[in-house]
Amino acid sequence: MVALVGAVVGVHAQTGAPAARTVRGGVEMTPLVAGQLQSEPQGTVDLAEVGLAGNIAAVRLTLAPGIMTKDHTHTGRTSIFVMVQGVLTDVRGGNMREYKAGDVVTVAEGVTHHAENHGTVPVVYVELNATAKK
Repeated sequence: MVALVGAVVGVHAQTGAPAARTVRGGVEMTPLVAGQLQSEPQGTVDLAEVGLAGNIAAVRLTLAPGIMTKDHTHTGRTSIFVMVQGVLTDVRGGNMREYKAGDVVTVAEGVTHHAENHGTVPVVYVELNATAKK
């Protein structure tokens, strides 16, 4: 994982919204503004079909260039992302890691993280969420 060296808050030039400028290895990265992922549900499988209590849901997610999501915690679910397009920067605490098309990312239950898109193309990935019924 790549360590986050520093972050500076400024103002996004086009929107005037608060923007985070990330500095990594002494190099300033593209300014980011807070935003959300576009979510398109793809399907759900009921695990009762194989004798288990819970489900697996597939969602196609898109993160526009220059956007970062809020920190969130995976509570009651574990996830696998399959990267389709772009470069996703996954931030967990002070650690950052980049993923590109073809990479597979896991996020365990209880993990807090957020996503960033420093690129010029949308980040697209399919997320599989496994949720158990207790």
